[in-house]
This record gives sequence, C-alpha cells and structure tokens, in this order.
Amino acid sequence: MEFTTYEIAYRLNVSEESVRRWIRTGQLKADDSSGKYLVKEEDLQAFLSRRGSRTGKAVSWLASIGGAGVRAAAPGVAYAASNLATTAALSGLKLYKVLSGIETVGADELSVMIDEIDKSISSLQENLQIILEQKEKIESGISELKEIREKLLRP
Repeated sequence: MEFTTYEIAYRLNVSEESVRRWIRTGQLKADDSSGKYLVKEEDLQAFLSRRGSRTGKAVSWLASIGGAGVRAAAPGVAYAASNLATTAALSGLKLYKVLSGIETVGADELSVMIDEIDKSISSLQENLQIILEQKEKIESGISELKEIREKLLRP
C-alpha cells in the first residue's frame, strides 16, 4: 500500500507541508516518479519508528490500517469513514497521553481535540446512515430479483 502526502498528513494530524519537508530532507522515503510523492507503508512505519516516540508503533499501526481493504470495498463513504476513524483514534491517542500525564496541553488544544473527536463521531454516524440506506436498497433489489427468479421457474 502507498500513501499520498495528504493521507499521511491527515492521519498524523500534521500539515501536508510537514510531510513534504520530511521527504525533502530525507527523513521520509518517497517515490515521486508519478509526479506526486507516494510513500510505501513500510517506509512510513520505519519513519514513525525512528521518531522515537512511545507511540511510534501505535501510530504506524493506525497509519497502516487506515485504508486497508476499506478502499477497495467502497471508495467513497467507507474511505472517508476510515480517515475519520483514524483521525479520531490519533486524537484519542493524544488525549490518552494527556490524561496519563505523558504529555501536557493547554485548555484550548484540549478543547480542539475533543471537538475533532465529536466531529468524527458525527461524520461517522452520517456515513453509517448512508450505508444503512444503501443496504436497504440492495436488500430491496435482491428481493425483486428473487421474485423474478421465482416467476421464471414457475411452469
């Protein structure tokens, strides 16, 4: 799996320029033969591990699973849900670090973190509603096809 600078920035809650700077300075390996930077999953994991934070493994795990399998299943809604879940998880990870005393933040930053999680929850609920509506349409289509099949099998 490969990630764009946007996907990495989104998952790690940093600016896309930060990701490009890591690439330009050689900290993060990327391929730009297609005209845009693409980072292999293993290179992203290695970069995150080298950062030396206690959360390196957790962050690399979150980054690696963010779109795996979901992208192919339903590129629109499911991929957006995946990004939102990853962002919420990363914010939650930072919140955990704050609550456990590993890291300190001001009240404003804490409020922003909670707002991000609330937005993610709301967006995921909206996406779930869309998926449930699609499920109903698919089930209806299956029922119609079964009825047609039964009519065709009758003598």
